[in-house]
Amino acid sequence: MSHPARSHRHRRGYAARLALLVGAALTLLGVAAAPAALAQTPAQSSTTAAVAPWSDLSAAPAQAALATADRMPAFDSAFVVDKDGGITVTETIQYSFDSSGGVRHGIYRAITVRQGVDGRTDVYRYLSMTGVSVSSPTGADATVQLVDNGPDVTIRIGSASKTVSGTQTYVVRYHLANVLNPFTDTQTAEFYYNVIKDDTVAKGAVTVSVTAPVAATDVRCTRGVGAACDSATGGATARFAVGSLGAGENLTIDTRYPLSGFSKIAPDIRTGTAGAPGSGLDEGVAKVASLASVAGGVLAPIVALVVMGMLVATRGRDEWYAGLTPGLTPGLGQGPIADGIPPGGSAPTVRGKTPTIAVQFNPPPGVQPGLVGTVIDESADTLDVSATVIDLAVRGYLRIEEVEGGGMFARTDWRLTALSPTTAHELRPYEQSVLVGLFQQGSPVLLSDLKNHFAKTLAATKDLMYDEVLSRGWFRKSPQSQRTAWRGFGFFVMGAGIVTIFAYGSISRAIDISSGLPLPIPSGWVLGAGLLLAGFVIQLLGARMAAKTAAGSAVLAQSLGFRQYLVTAEANQIRWEEAQDVFSRYLPFAIVFGVADRWAKTFQEVAAAAAAAGQVVIMPDWYIYHGTLFPDFGSIVDGVDSFSTTASGTFQSTPGSSGGSGFGSSGGSFSGGGVGGSSSGSW
Repeated sequence: MSHPARSHRHRRGYAARLALLVGAALTLLGVAAAPAALAQTPAQSSTTAAVAPWSDLSAAPAQAALATADRMPAFDSAFVVDKDGGITVTETIQYSFDSSGGVRHGIYRAITVRQGVDGRTDVYRYLSMTGVSVSSPTGADATVQLVDNGPDVTIRIGSASKTVSGTQTYVVRYHLANVLNPFTDTQTAEFYYNVIKDDTVAKGAVTVSVTAPVAATDVRCTRGVGAACDSATGGATARFAVGSLGAGENLTIDTRYPLSGFSKIAPDIRTGTAGAPGSGLDEGVAKVASLASVAGGVLAPIVALVVMGMLVATRGRDEWYAGLTPGLTPGLGQGPIADGIPPGGSAPTVRGKTPTIAVQFNPPPGVQPGLVGTVIDESADTLDVSATVIDLAVRGYLRIEEVEGGGMFARTDWRLTALSPTTAHELRPYEQSVLVGLFQQGSPVLLSDLKNHFAKTLAATKDLMYDEVLSRGWFRKSPQSQRTAWRGFGFFVMGAGIVTIFAYGSISRAIDISSGLPLPIPSGWVLGAGLLLAGFVIQLLGARMAAKTAAGSAVLAQSLGFRQYLVTAEANQIRWEEAQDVFSRYLPFAIVFGVADRWAKTFQEVAAAAAAAGQVVIMPDWYIYHGTLFPDFGSIVDGVDSFSTTASGTFQSTPGSSGGSGFGSSGGSFSGGGVGGSSSGSW
């Protein structure tokens, strides 16, 4: 028979993922083929403009040549915060052009859209800008062109064929996504934003308003190096004002809100690097470089596929004892595994797929549910740990009791109480880790109290589970360490591809032109896309390099055979007086296999048959159910399944936040420390 559904949860969907990545790479290459001139075509006034690529800097305004005598008599910025953490910005700008500064065509606004992340050099925070439009109440030309300069997008306003002078008014509108910072530990959201940053134009009166779905609970406004603004008020619409700002003087605002007033918000963190300028070579060298880049891009994923395919075929397939019934091991009469340890002896082994498995009426001796889950899919998962908790309860190490809350009989939490069985010495290290982690705050403890406190125990327990399967000889190397190594290598190759696309793309365009080759896209992009695909292939097939030994495959066969029994067991095969014990002992395995509902249905039939004969099947006492006055096996399974699901989420939860805060303990902050930013000038 084939592996159950669980056994493929780390392997299924690979083809779809590969297809998606190939499609993304082809899309990237297709976009790259568009003529660069298209990126320089100005958009129409008051409409969203096309964004020029990073490598096309010819359309960027000559900011260094701007006259510093320009000024803004008035600047008003109105922010409307949406529930998704984005902002809609309306800027009303009065701009006075210096008459001695030469011919002017308009102004520009440089809006930060890519921002570094503290302590990281391989990622950046992205603020997607959309819906750009500009109008001018004073009649100035409002033609818009967007130029992507990497860290910021410049909104260039005006036309090269028209001039502008005097004092003009511009109304600039745009939307930025993922600006708010969530803080789950304090259940607050902050709009911490640089309204003005690194701007060389002096300003008169500056006013700012922030309207959000809920009223601000705290506000702060700083200018320059930590100085307070002239005014800052909260409420449904927070308002800030300064009488004037000098050239180069920053303005940062910070408003705080209840996190419950928003949908699920989070910063958009992406992998990427800035583009690099091009360089030239002589024709012969350039031709070799271009052809080598194209050949490398084409061959890289092919070589990766061939090499990784050979490794998977020779090392990544499970071993099986040749000539033995699956589940048996050589030595001592070629018997089954006892207590999870093969009886000894040797036999030839072969590698291949899982053979046909016979039904097993008992789980592998000495193999607990968490280890069964680990050996089936070669991964110690949170589900395996939560099943271990249930198994420990079944074996008398703790009791699980539902805590009523909310409406009538509503199940909202569980109380865990430590017990003292006489078999504590039988616990394996990973089981001891679970118990210590559960009750490190004392006993009893609510499951909800473990939130943000169990994650370290979870990670340590998973490591101990990998140690356990290694010590029992089921794997030669830790499946997790193998996957991590291949994943890291794959990420390295993919990272090299991303860096190649952005850092070498513009350089290779110049090299391709020098080579005289009629390439429709930069050869550096071909090389980068090839490395990207090669890295994905390495990750995809590297995940299949964790192979079981023949002893591990014997445990797998017994486990899969026992799963067959759980889904095919008939009520008339189970004795009434043994029903409670059999139900409880096998339920954690049913949870691991994902067949708990089927197992409960079988025992409901057992209980019904017993009741018809005047017998009573006693419900388990390790799980206290409060959903109904007279619980049955189905309700017990429903409660245990809900506990397992909730526990899995609770065990993984960790405190944390994304983005900085402008509300420091010292009561002050430096202007310019928030998200985003903007600057201005004329051209």
